[in-house]
Amino acid sequence: MNGSAWTVNCPKKLSMYTEFVQQMYEKHKYITFEYQLGKPRSIKQNNALWQFCREIAKRCNDAGYPCIVSSPVLSKDIECPWTERSVMDLIWMTVQRAMFPDKDESSRQLSTNEVPQVAETIIRHLAEKYKLHVAFPNKEFESGNKERRG
Repeated sequence: MNGSAWTVNCPKKLSMYTEFVQQMYEKHKYITFEYQLGKPRSIKQNNALWQFCREIAKRCNDAGYPCIVSSPVLSKDIECPWTERSVMDLIWMTVQRAMFPDKDESSRQLSTNEVPQVAETIIRHLAEKYKLHVAFPNKEFESGNKERRG
C-alpha cells in the first residue's frame, strides 16, 4: 500500500484529514484506508519492553529455567539459554496474542494502555508459578536515552 499515516486526535486534525480524503478520492477514485484505535505504544514503552525481556531472560537463566526449542528438524527438544528475543517471541507475544487476538503480529500494534496489561499478566505468572520477581521498567528508565529496539 502506498501512502502516509495520519493521527487524528482533535477536531482540527479531523477536519484536515477529511479534506485530505476528499482530495485523494477526487484525484484517484480508489483508496484503501487502514486505521488503529488508541494511542500506539511509545518509543519509551518499546525501550522499557525490551529491557523487561532482557531482565526476564537473565532471571530465567540465573534460576536455571532453560528455554526449550522445538523444531521439525530436531529429533527432540533442546535446551538453550533465554535471550531477549526468545522472551519476546515465546512469552510476550504468546500473552499478547491471548489477550489481544486482533494484535497478533507485533508489539507495535499495542496501545499505550495495553502494554502494561500484558506486562502485568507476565509479571504475575512468573511470580506465582516460578517465584521470579521482575518489574516492568519505571519512568526513570523510560525517560533515559536507551538504544531503540525493534
